[in-house]
Parts: sequence; structure tokens; C-alpha cells
Amino acid sequence: MTNKAQLWPEGELFTREVVIPIGWGLPEGGVEPVGYEDFSLMVTFIVPPFDVVVETWRNTEPAKSFGLFRQFIVGWDQEDALSDKVLTAYLYAYPGTDEAIFSAWCKYMQDWLVSSQKPLTPLSIMIN
Repeated sequence: MTNKAQLWPEGELFTREVVIPIGWGLPEGGVEPVGYEDFSLMVTFIVPPFDVVVETWRNTEPAKSFGLFRQFIVGWDQEDALSDKVLTAYLYAYPGTDEAIFSAWCKYMQDWLVSSQKPLTPLSIMIN
């Protein structure tokens, strides 16, 4: 994570582990069936322009959702080059994948925003 004095880290790349929920949950016995455990992926993200983030947040049109979502991801460990076809298959086969991926992006950005405000704190105290 960089700590430059910038308002938005557009274009910054970072990789995070994302746990993909299989959706089975724990059965009454408390143990998931073998082969149906949640699994993790390493996803490489990019910080898109701020207006893309706002548009994604405001979007209510399902037809635009994938195109907006896709602007946050540049690669993963499932393919040499991330393809829309395989990503779409994961999103369809494993409900909750989109939330898990976007949650990892949001967590990184939350940490980035907190750390980027630290150098500004003494300035605001001096100004006040």
C-alpha cells in the first residue's frame, strides 16, 4: 500500500485473497461434505477512476452491472489472462462470488483511505 498524498489511487494494482462461498453452509452434523468447502482465489484488482466507483454504487440496471464490476479486476490465479467467460461462469455457479470479490476490493480501499488521511491530520490541526 502506498502512502502518497493523493486523493484517489486511480490505476493502482493490488492482489488479495478472496474466499469464494460454495453455498452449502454447514449441515446439521457441522461438517461440510468433502469437495464442497469454500475455496480461495488470488485476485488482482485495479483502482478504477472514482466516477466508475460512484456509477457502480448507483447502478440499478442489471445489464450494466458486469461491465462496471469487470473494471475492478485485472486478473486472478484461475487463468493466465482473466476472461469474461470464465469469470461469468464463476459468478453464475457460485452465488456470492461477486460480493466476496467486491468486499476484498472495498477492504483494501478502506485501509488505503485511512492510511492516506494520516499525513493530513497534522495539517488540519494546524489550520484549525
